[in-house]
Amino acid sequence: MHYSGLPTCLALALLCIAPQASAADYTFSGRLDDAGNTALAGSDLGSPQFATNGAIANNVALYTFNVAASGAVSFTSLGFAGGGVDPYFSLFSGSGNAAGFLGSNSIQAFSTGGDFAFSFALSPGDYTIALSSFANMSIAESAGNGSLGDGFSGLGQAGALGSSYYRLDVAVPDQSNGAPEPGTLLLLGLAGIVLGVIRYFRSRR
Repeated sequence: MHYSGLPTCLALALLCIAPQASAADYTFSGRLDDAGNTALAGSDLGSPQFATNGAIANNVALYTFNVAASGAVSFTSLGFAGGGVDPYFSLFSGSGNAAGFLGSNSIQAFSTGGDFAFSFALSPGDYTIALSSFANMSIAESAGNGSLGDGFSGLGQAGALGSSYYRLDVAVPDQSNGAPEPGTLLLLGLAGIVLGVIRYFRSRR
């Protein structure tokens, strides 16, 4: 019997079947003055407004993302450097109106302003990001408690709009966390058995 091609075939099969870790990165971008931007809501979470720059400055872009493994999640704003919005960022735990306020870029926004880069230690679950112009903070933040459904302060400043463009990159922990998944371990075990059988028959020839 001839088995010389089996190790190669087995290796190819493992590459095809073994679970692959995902980079799990998100990029959220758009314009606060774009009526076609489906992420937008008004500061009261009703319809976004576009009549004046003051109204546009109080539009909020809402995005939900998922964290699969506990760890540091990084948030990097990139829009302001290209002439876009001086951003106000808010983070909520969960999705929908009941999502609870977690934090914001408040200290950075009121000190230096512009783009930012920082991280939060987050547990697995869904989270919601709100992006607006300085200083349209959530009412939950200004009150010290509450949820996304309470809306936003409406203190966005037209002078902070720039081109109205925003961009936020989010990097979450690799869901595999560097550890082999059970399915991968099973496949590696089977590979070892098959290779052992091949060596046994070769030694008997």
